[in-house]
Amino acid sequence: MGGAIAIEIALARSELLAGIALVGSGARLRVTPLIKDEVIRNYSHAAEVIAEWAYSPKTDSKLRRASVQELLEVPAAVTYGDFEACDRFDKMNEIGRMSLPTLIVCGEDDKLTPIKYSKYMKERIRGAQLVIIPGAGHSVMLEKPEELNAALRSFIFNLR
Repeated sequence: MGGAIAIEIALARSELLAGIALVGSGARLRVTPLIKDEVIRNYSHAAEVIAEWAYSPKTDSKLRRASVQELLEVPAAVTYGDFEACDRFDKMNEIGRMSLPTLIVCGEDDKLTPIKYSKYMKERIRGAQLVIIPGAGHSVMLEKPEELNAALRSFIFNLR
């Protein structure tokens, strides 16, 4: 959802920004009905499914379990609302208007926003850079923080 907000700002007020970094994002954020329906039907099970999809199979299971517990502290209605907002987000026809320096980062094993979403943006945003981080899923910032931070530092340094 953070990427959706960044894209909205970049399209509406690019003069405020030197560049943007989109991590695990897309120009459209479709959410499978399987997840949305399960949030309503059985929130505990939905949290397990979300964590399974959000992390690489290579990620330590302790991190996944902690994610499930953290998600269950959020009311199901809030989680459903977040997924509904993501599902309605669609800037596929507008993303090509972006002209800011853009870093796109995706975990190689991201099932929530697969690599094809990142590649779509890379093809349409002039000069965009794409970094795919091996062994990471959607939660790349928790799974591979050093690699993500290195990509961000390099991008920010080159904005100067």
